[in-house]
Amino acid sequence: MLPSQGSKTRIIQAALRLFAAQGYHNTGIADIIRESGVLRGTLYYYFPCKEELAYAALDEAIRALYEEGAAAYLQTGEHPIDRLLSALDALPNITKMGTVGSSATDVALRMAAVHDGFRRRLTGKLVPALEQVEEIVGRGVADGQIADSVDPRQLAHLFVTIGAGIQLVTLLWDREDIWEDARDWLKEYLNSLRR
Repeated sequence: MLPSQGSKTRIIQAALRLFAAQGYHNTGIADIIRESGVLRGTLYYYFPCKEELAYAALDEAIRALYEEGAAAYLQTGEHPIDRLLSALDALPNITKMGTVGSSATDVALRMAAVHDGFRRRLTGKLVPALEQVEEIVGRGVADGQIADSVDPRQLAHLFVTIGAGIQLVTLLWDREDIWEDARDWLKEYLNSLRR
């Protein structure tokens, strides 16, 4: 009998929780088996090695970011500035996975920092978000909703850089004032571009 798809999901979710709590290198296959409650053979049926499981976990973290997190706010039909503001407000708290102080983006950033393959995978998956922000801003400028002096590419780069920085700050410090100051400044700047 083949393992169920639910087993695969449990394995990935367990890996995400453990990678968040212990880090990639400090999490062993035995830990993931114990946490997920599946048999060793079931884990290896889906994932021939820990690295393949980590890629699947990273993909799940990114899926959560797009479907449940800040990036989901970019999909609305609101004013372009309001879409960016909503995404920005969601950044520090997106897609909590039950591990204190850990979100899907936290795990993705941590994994990217320890493995070049994870970094390339994350970068490749986030390029569409950068392009989406640039497109939203470009349409906003073209439609007269955003000041015509705005360079959509530069604003997209600024937005993504500050967004990534906010996520990084939440990993490094337990000081909300740092990300709040950055977020407040960017919100004020974005609102000044509204037409």
